[in-house]
Amino acid sequence: MRKRLLIAVMIAVLLLTAGVYLWGPSKTPQGQPPLLTLSASNFSEFQSAFDSAADEPRIILLLSPT
Repeated sequence: MRKRLLIAVMIAVLLLTAGVYLWGPSKTPQGQPPLLTLSASNFSEFQSAFDSAADEPRIILLLSPT
């Protein structure tokens, strides 16, 4: 009985930690614009920021749930 309780508590702590990590507030280094989720409404803002930094390295990270 005690072993099951300990395992349940450990799983709950793990899930809580993962939730805070994934859905908690994100921070970016000073001087870097904040992270944003790309959508149809803000695509032109992304495109102009991407094009303005043509002389610097640029990275685009695309994540898909599939």
